[in-house]
Amino acid sequence: MVEYWQSLLSGPFIPHGHCYLWRPGLVWLHLLSDALVALSYWMIAGALVYFVQRRPDVPFKPLFWLFAIFIGACGTTHLFEVWTLWFPTYWISGGMKAVTALVSLYTALELVPRVPMALALPNLTQLMDMNQALQSEISDRTQAETSLRAAEQEVRQLNQTLEDRVQRRTAQLEEAKQQIEALLEQERRDRTTLQQAKDDLQDTAERLNLALSAAQMGTWDWQLDSGTQIWSPQTERILGLEPGTMPHRAEVWAERVHSDDLPTIEAILQEAIATQSEFAGQYRLRWPNDTWHWVSAYGRVVDVKDGRSQRMVGVVQDITAAKQAELDLRASERRFRAVFEQAAVGMARLNWQGEWIQVNQKFCDILGYQPEEIINRSFQSMTYEGDRVKDEYYYHQLLTEHTPCQFEKRYLRKDGTPLWTLVTASVESDDTDRPSAFIAIVEDIEDRKAAREELMRRADEMANTNLVLAHTTAMLEQRNAELDQFAYVASHDLKAPLRAISNLADWLGEDLGTQLPPENRHQLQLLRSRVERMESLINGLLEYSRVGRRQRSIVAVDLNQLLSNVVDSLAPPRSFVVDIPAALPTIYSYKTALGQVFANLINNAIKHHDRDQGSVRISWQDQGQWIEFAVADDGPGIAPQYHDKIFTIFQTLKARDDFESTGVGLAVVKKIVEAEGGRVWLASSVGEGTTFYFTWPFTKQPPTPAPPDLASHAI
Repeated sequence: MVEYWQSLLSGPFIPHGHCYLWRPGLVWLHLLSDALVALSYWMIAGALVYFVQRRPDVPFKPLFWLFAIFIGACGTTHLFEVWTLWFPTYWISGGMKAVTALVSLYTALELVPRVPMALALPNLTQLMDMNQALQSEISDRTQAETSLRAAEQEVRQLNQTLEDRVQRRTAQLEEAKQQIEALLEQERRDRTTLQQAKDDLQDTAERLNLALSAAQMGTWDWQLDSGTQIWSPQTERILGLEPGTMPHRAEVWAERVHSDDLPTIEAILQEAIATQSEFAGQYRLRWPNDTWHWVSAYGRVVDVKDGRSQRMVGVVQDITAAKQAELDLRASERRFRAVFEQAAVGMARLNWQGEWIQVNQKFCDILGYQPEEIINRSFQSMTYEGDRVKDEYYYHQLLTEHTPCQFEKRYLRKDGTPLWTLVTASVESDDTDRPSAFIAIVEDIEDRKAAREELMRRADEMANTNLVLAHTTAMLEQRNAELDQFAYVASHDLKAPLRAISNLADWLGEDLGTQLPPENRHQLQLLRSRVERMESLINGLLEYSRVGRRQRSIVAVDLNQLLSNVVDSLAPPRSFVVDIPAALPTIYSYKTALGQVFANLINNAIKHHDRDQGSVRISWQDQGQWIEFAVADDGPGIAPQYHDKIFTIFQTLKARDDFESTGVGLAVVKKIVEAEGGRVWLASSVGEGTTFYFTWPFTKQPPTPAPPDLASHAI
């Protein structure tokens, strides 16, 4: 057990500092870097914990804790990097990294489902639309209130005029009655006086009718004992009837009253009859065209006999326009109240002195107050001290210019902590277009501010990373150029002595001819073949080193034409058949690289065939973003244990003295295919032929032109 713990703490390992050869500069570089990274991670984790503890109402609180644990674990892994410079406790260090990986994965899984909830927060455009809708509602409400007041004033004036005229008429009728009684008592002794009274009565009636017509009022007279009624022509028009077309009866009137209003208005009438008093009410009438109109009615009992009401007279007036204005005003008030109370952002109204007079629940939730704790308080008493000067500036701008404004400020919550908000303020006007109050829309942007700061930090990091990548790219281009130069010089310097040896062997063969013994001629032939093999090997190495570093461009590649050109360039024996499928697609790719892959695979199938005749068949399959090619032959096949070996450079399955091969061709194929992100493999058994498969990007559209420094690609 002790040995297990010792192996866990140190084991057969050496401290990490040995990898740096204990060079002080390098050791200190890694020591300070990892230490500072660990310290920074712990400070970030501590800040997150402090933030969550100070802000118990913050959303996604468990996610903050996960980020704090994840960042703290990352810092601990960097601390172990410092520790392992001197103490080889790699098992413990690796265990800590595994813990960090699990916490990171769990944090990512918790973060992804919460992204839609964060995106659901309202944006600035939605807030502006809501503010515009609110301004429209206020304007509609103001217009409706103005129309209602005008209508009410007109009704009051008309009612007052009617009452005055009715009173005068009543007095006149009473006087006439007394005169008639006096005349009757005098046995009609003064017919001239009576006729004059009748003329005066007629004049008064005409004046009354003229006044009622001007006010668009109709009159009615109801004999309660007989049930007969008399309607004026205006009354019939108010009921939606043509004058003289319908009998003047209570049943005709009742049929047109709305069923919801009829019981109420009948109860008012019966009460007035029973108490010999007056009544007033409003109800809806249905016209023959099925439209509904509001009517205001007024009447009083004018004749009582033996304690019972005998006659009732009154007036009616069409108040549809005024009633509609009243209903519109109420609807506007309901819509305003609904928008105000159900808004997803804080909304409030302030008086001209800057005191809260109305707030919605969302505003209270943002700051942690109850509505009664905010009403009549000054907005400055809830403003963060550092923002009061800016707040005063916008307040005076609203007072003087009356133009909407938007700004960021910090309010103080009930617990005293500051909260970043986005405030949109505008002016509310009264009926005379004079400013009467302020309207404020308050949005909690605490998370948005934090995200903005994080984005700015990430942008700085990305800029620094781009600078490092640009520097690294320049260094790689320089190294590639140096490598190309080295490969070219090495190839040239190595080929020069080989050509000399080859020429010398040719001269010896020509000069000595048949004088050489058979063994020496065989050795001379071996010398020539070794020289040719060496030159082929050098060419293969040069080609292998250039894969991935030569400049080339993406062009439209007609695969039918490409394969035909490859087969023509290889010039296979007539006994070999290369089967190319018809109607191959056209793709956008690197023509030279793809042609080199096909050339190496087809040439390999012909060169390694065990018979003088054979066939090579090429096929393809569409796999969406990739196209899969297959090059199959009917040769001797390859044993499964060599399937991976043949893609290794310089590896051949036959002795080079028995079969000339550099062992570079398939290695070049593998490197080209993998440089394009594809893969290459084979299926083969001894005696059953071989099929090489490889995948290639299936690009059907030309690529988007890139900037000059990125447009080229290397293979």
